[in-house]
Amino acid sequence: MPVFSIPTTAPERELTLYSFLGVILILLAAAGLASLDSWQSATLPGATISLLCWCYICWQSHKRVDLNYNPQDGEHYQTLGWGTQITLLRGLLIAATAGFIPVAISASHSAWLFIPALFYTAAAIGDALDGFLARRQQHITRLGAELDTVLDALGLLVAPLLAVMSGKLHSSYLLVSLAYYLFRLGISWRKRQGKIVHALPPSKMRRQLAGWQMALVATALWPPISGSVTQWLGFVFMLPLLAGFWRDWLAVSGRQT
Repeated sequence: MPVFSIPTTAPERELTLYSFLGVILILLAAAGLASLDSWQSATLPGATISLLCWCYICWQSHKRVDLNYNPQDGEHYQTLGWGTQITLLRGLLIAATAGFIPVAISASHSAWLFIPALFYTAAAIGDALDGFLARRQQHITRLGAELDTVLDALGLLVAPLLAVMSGKLHSSYLLVSLAYYLFRLGISWRKRQGKIVHALPPSKMRRQLAGWQMALVATALWPPISGSVTQWLGFVFMLPLLAGFWRDWLAVSGRQT
């Protein structure tokens, strides 16, 4: 559906409502922090980053709303379901985490970094919870699956950047943040060139590797955890993920089956 079209179906209206609620919550949080003297300089850039992330999430959600169906039998649902609702909440938590990037620049705000650590940890836990609830409600959708991937990638862009700026991860770990987007860019380039894009072979390891990264980054964000430990773990964890992306690229480009 077009991004700015008038919502006509129940899932579209539900998604629009959650989009506006997210904007309101971000603005209310920014207004509250702006009342603190130590936060006045960081409030505007932080709120701007959060809103941009949330708008990106809403755009990705709205353009996929037609995928709110069961991938096995094709049944379209009239509600988003608990699983997708938790996925959207994960997105809001990731957007809120992004708002603390300006705070990481100032050592005087270091105590406030407990908040984004809590936000991203909750978002990482929600990565398992949304799938569980979707299965429990028997409301598994392609929309939820695709949004899950989009938010995993966004979270592994936002949270590692915050961790790098806080000295908790080495800057080389940002290769993990870029890997998904470079992979998607490569697929788009092949399509524009008229080249075949082969289907990815099924693999349980992809989800496991992403889960390990989220667990590592969530741990690294907590201020009491030593950066010397998490930086070393970052090297160990990122290598199998990058190798996995390279293997997947060889598969979609037809160089490896």
